[in-house]
Amino acid sequence: MITLPPKSTDEGAETRLLLAECRGPSFSGYNLADATNCMQLMDLVLWNRVDDPKKFLAKAPTLVAVITAKGQFKGFGQYPHYDNAIVNNIQQMIDIANNPKDSRATQFASFISAAIKIAKAPQTIPEPSPGTLTAWRTAGSGSPGLGFTFFQTVFGTAFYYT
Repeated sequence: MITLPPKSTDEGAETRLLLAECRGPSFSGYNLADATNCMQLMDLVLWNRVDDPKKFLAKAPTLVAVITAKGQFKGFGQYPHYDNAIVNNIQQMIDIANNPKDSRATQFASFISAAIKIAKAPQTIPEPSPGTLTAWRTAGSGSPGLGFTFFQTVFGTAFYYT
């Protein structure tokens, strides 16, 4: 049975953000390798922001402070209370993953498990960009602001470095 880490932990907060921000099995063209790569890059962005919290409006050099920083991650500003639509989407993914009668169960369980594993790992990948990855946006939505340089798009998410 798939369960998420407690909301009160860094792993719980990051897992929920990864599930909310990365395209999952419901998206066309989904494959676990691309989703995992996308979540690993997101993880790297989060930890790079922990290293320079004030630059990203975080009140402290902690993962939860980075995730809850004003205007940074839609729906997570009041975490551990977060947007109801996100709560419902994540719960739907968990319900599918835990339903052996649902043909999508294995895909959803693997996706959620990957998010949990990435959130629990100290760092999952080395820095791949020429700078420091510090942002992501939905592909096609434009730069997050001045000083950000586009790096690459992975599974519908554009990553930027500074």
